[in-house]
Amino acid sequence: MKKLSFLFAAILLLSACADREGITEPGEAYYRVAELETIGPVNDLELWNGHVYAATGEVGMKIISVSDPENPVVLGEYDPQNGYSKGVTILEKGSQTFAFVAAGSFLGVYIVDVTNPTEPGWWGAIGGGVTDVVESIEDVAVVDTMLYVADRSGGLASFDISHIEETHDPHLDHRLRTRGYARGLAIRDSVIYVAAGEAGIATVRHDPEKTSGVLEQMGSADTPDFARDVVVSEDLIAYVADEDYGVYVFDVSDPWNPVELGSRETPGEARKLFLHGDRLLVADAWEGLTVLDVSRPDRPEIVGQYIVDGASSVAADDNYIYLGTEHDGLLILEW
Repeated sequence: MKKLSFLFAAILLLSACADREGITEPGEAYYRVAELETIGPVNDLELWNGHVYAATGEVGMKIISVSDPENPVVLGEYDPQNGYSKGVTILEKGSQTFAFVAAGSFLGVYIVDVTNPTEPGWWGAIGGGVTDVVESIEDVAVVDTMLYVADRSGGLASFDISHIEETHDPHLDHRLRTRGYARGLAIRDSVIYVAAGEAGIATVRHDPEKTSGVLEQMGSADTPDFARDVVVSEDLIAYVADEDYGVYVFDVSDPWNPVELGSRETPGEARKLFLHGDRLLVADAWEGLTVLDVSRPDRPEIVGQYIVDGASSVAADDNYIYLGTEHDGLLILEW
């Protein structure tokens, strides 16, 4: 009887989400101008030169032209045939452009030459189940000549990519066991900010030019749930997506001692973040997009919401929001 009751409740919840889909809650208005089916979930996305690079789970990575946001077009795609694509970042090196894609435990990070976005091609891979270099890659970030990876229970690892245009297998430079599970990364100047699962936020110093990328643990601060993502503003305010507890805000001007400024519960489950001016965009799972006004970081306030089920990633420019979902592919909203 309990199982039947639970199933009935789940059906009602899914029905309610479907009935509300596409609704803009009171506050700022967001209008859907386009959507594009990606087959796989859009776990992460990055805007680069008029393109969206989307990490789409079991089907790899897709390159989508959004030069006309009302008519997005898939230019190219790359499926490595294994791994599960979770995160993506782009590096332009000389005349070439590379995508580094976090692909979980089996493949680690795979590297794609995307110089011609209509013909992306395999360039190389790092770690994963093929070697013992890394365990399960959740996120990736590039700074100058270094690639940094959030390696879940393995912590943080750095790879030298100074000659990526010449070599297909960047070598491990350094690794550091961080507290908790390393899930998301943000980098400002010489500090890496890690969304560290049940351990909240951790700060790590890096200095690739002087010490060959050596990593040094600095400070940390707990959050009540599970930190999945982090973004950091120019004035060194860190915002952490903390699942059921929404967004937590920290002053990280002293990275050795992050100080909590405030928090704001969101209607869904905060998964991914994107900061645009004084607006923090939250991919809020079954509650879709939630937008916070963070002009006062100690008192973030919800100013708008766009309902869609399974919001999993988000990015924006001055005119459009690009919302990745688990079921509906890429949605483009005007704001």
